[in-house]
Amino acid sequence: MSPRTRPPAIRQTGGGAFDKDERHIYFAAGDSEHYPRHVLLATNDLLTAGHERRLVALLDASHQVLLDSGIFWLTNRHKRAHPGVTMDEALRLAPEEIDGFEELYTRYVELVQRHGDRLWGYIELDQGGRDNKIRTRARLEGEGLAPIPVYHPLVDGWDYFDELAQQYDRICFGNVVQAPTPVRLRLMHTLWERHRQYPDLWVHVLGLTVNEWCLAVPPDSCDSSTWLGPLRWPDVRVDSALLRKVGVIDRGFSYDLDQPAHPTRGRTACCLMCAQTVEATTTVWSLARTTREQLLGQQSYPPITDKETP
Repeated sequence: MSPRTRPPAIRQTGGGAFDKDERHIYFAAGDSEHYPRHVLLATNDLLTAGHERRLVALLDASHQVLLDSGIFWLTNRHKRAHPGVTMDEALRLAPEEIDGFEELYTRYVELVQRHGDRLWGYIELDQGGRDNKIRTRARLEGEGLAPIPVYHPLVDGWDYFDELAQQYDRICFGNVVQAPTPVRLRLMHTLWERHRQYPDLWVHVLGLTVNEWCLAVPPDSCDSSTWLGPLRWPDVRVDSALLRKVGVIDRGFSYDLDQPAHPTRGRTACCLMCAQTVEATTTVWSLARTTREQLLGQQSYPPITDKETP
């Protein structure tokens, strides 16, 4: 399918802060004292009024916030409460069969209705496979919401990718976070090839840390929580240059997380460094795109040529 055949009436997903020209963004997921400009927050982390004030504070400080539905958290909780149920089985269950789905749905709708115009976007509640996702999305759209659809390549089939790409301006791409590295790389290459047919489509990859793949087969944006690695694994610090891992930094550069108030080596300073690293990563990724397109004349998603068409 050539880009010329994409229907003109594309559904615009919600989020008043979205800028289609600001491509190649790394969203930081996870809990921290400091955040970079682009942040992913999950509905399950915003269940109380106090937690919601945290969201408002980030929005007031001009952060770009992508709201995740919290389905991954919900299915994990269901799996733990039902011994013998695997994660894959829990993800395939219909919404009515998942403990707590309606409560999460209600909270998600509340948050979007209150803050949707200030969010960068909000991801649909992708519980239960293709048919259930369509059903839940129709329910949300019936309430006036415009969530970003989620596509799972390992279970949905590539025809569904085309279906979403022809209907929506943005989609999310799943199945990456738990896949082994060879599968991840194959998925990213296949996504890039399919993306070339829809160069105006925005694809956000869920659970992907920006790395050298994002130079060769770039998505438009992605998210992960690995930016908090120095907080989780303080004795191991892997750093990168031009989005590629270059080695382990000496332990002398580790932070002392037992001294949160230390101005240069404590937990707070570590959180600030992590946020600054994400900002630098996004800047490098964006600069790579600018260099490729403006200096080399190479598009991120070059059109399909006649020789490539079957």
